Amino acid sequence: MIKLVVDLMGADNKPKDLIKGAIDAINDIDDLYLYVCGPEDELLNEIKDLNYDNKRIEIVNCNEAITNYDKPVKAFKTKPNSSLIKGLTLAKENDEIKGFVSCGSTGAILVSSTFILGRIGKVRPALSPILGGLHPFCLVDCGANSDVRVDELYDFAKMGKAYMEAYGKENPKIALLSNGSEEGKGNDLVKECYKLLKEDSNLNFIGNVEGKNLLTLDVDVVVCDGFSGNIALKTIEGTAGVIAKFLLDYAKNNNMMKELGPVLYELKNTYDYNTKGGAVMLGVNKLVMKGHGAGVSETIYALVKQAYQLAKNNLIEKIKENLKND
Repeated sequence: MIKLVVDLMGADNKPKDLIKGAIDAINDIDDLYLYVCGPEDELLNEIKDLNYDNKRIEIVNCNEAITNYDKPVKAFKTKPNSSLIKGLTLAKENDEIKGFVSCGSTGAILVSSTFILGRIGKVRPALSPILGGLHPFCLVDCGANSDVRVDELYDFAKMGKAYMEAYGKENPKIALLSNGSEEGKGNDLVKECYKLLKEDSNLNFIGNVEGKNLLTLDVDVVVCDGFSGNIALKTIEGTAGVIAKFLLDYAKNNNMMKELGPVLYELKNTYDYNTKGGAVMLGVNKLVMKGHGAGVSETIYALVKQAYQLAKNNLIEKIKENLKND
């Protein structure tokens, strides 16, 4: 039985609008048990008419949330009864719980999971989503650390390798995000990390990757600092949105919805955060997943399914093993 904690507070939508995603996950996965953090009366009222196995879900009553308006460190210290803190504390204290998922504040999740769950060794936690292109890959880091040292960027590569191994990818290909594909391109950080990655026989390092090739190059892990990674991520999201709007407008204006409808559906499905889960907080002692703040019940469902798969495939153990290879 895989046990996970689901935080339903702190996101843009209300807990009662998200709970169905947890119920759908329970109904879809036979060996899943969920602890759901949120206002008990509200959630019970919302699910009272739904069919589900109530022996595999437990509501952890929480009436306080940490939001994007809270300063992460202050919120961690002053809101011990919030769903985020109670959920992470439950995950830490119960060895049977394998992970925690939330659509709450990124900063608060980073700070709270680091303090409560603790870091793996001295590694710096990083956020990593799976991005869909011609060859899906994980981006490490997408926004947790704007400034990093060379050794921390090196650790990101090792954690990214473990992440893709947990998805069944053998000997994943690793690249550094840079302003040119040639060796010697990039800032001092990238150049120094390039040397470390090239010399590591445990890593399948293929060199630099430019932004224009992110979605086309056959690579499994793209390593970068959180500042560059966040820009890359949001540029991809924004570009996909513009292309989708262009195609939709063109189809409508030229009576071609029948012909272009399937293309629009595939494009939306490839880049829709509501169906693709979220980013993993790599580097803490239990699996932590962050979904989009504007997520809906489908987002919670996708997050739980992704967390379940990664827990089943021993992501944390794989990260620890990869980080030993210094």
